[in-house]
Amino acid sequence: MRPKLPKEIEPLRLAQNGLKLSGELFVKDMPRLCESLTDNEGQIRVDLAFDMDEIGTPYMAGRLTADVSMMCERCLSPMTVNLSVDCLLAMVISERKVAALAEQYDPWLLESNASVPLNAVIEDELMLALPLVPRHREACLPSDAWFSGDERDVDEEEPQKVSPFAILSQLKDK
Repeated sequence: MRPKLPKEIEPLRLAQNGLKLSGELFVKDMPRLCESLTDNEGQIRVDLAFDMDEIGTPYMAGRLTADVSMMCERCLSPMTVNLSVDCLLAMVISERKVAALAEQYDPWLLESNASVPLNAVIEDELMLALPLVPRHREACLPSDAWFSGDERDVDEEEPQKVSPFAILSQLKDK
């Protein structure tokens, strides 16, 4: 049986108590993420640790892994994208404290001790990890495709470029 994750968390309380959360979530429960995918199948493995650093900054360190399906921008066929996200978020209540954070942290702006939907935090991190232009790693186009433009025959000579103003020089001579 897979571990059950809470729908909402109180991140500051979790950090003060040094708690860890592990489990799985469904991709279909993340509508903003699904907009970028070809289907909403799959699960996301979630491992989160909440704690306080040596200067008292509450943080969440986590690892998210998922296999999602996206459209290859090169061949326009579905492909599997392996997402593996390591996140380190410092919890801040005021935007003024963002500038004072250690460089290793990404800021996570909270509204005091309010509860936060866990799905929303995980969905944000996964969306940031999606490739801007998904494409297969191996070549997905035939080498003789007219639009590839990457491969040329070695014997093929570069065509002579003709200036658009060459006709004017002919008119000048007349």
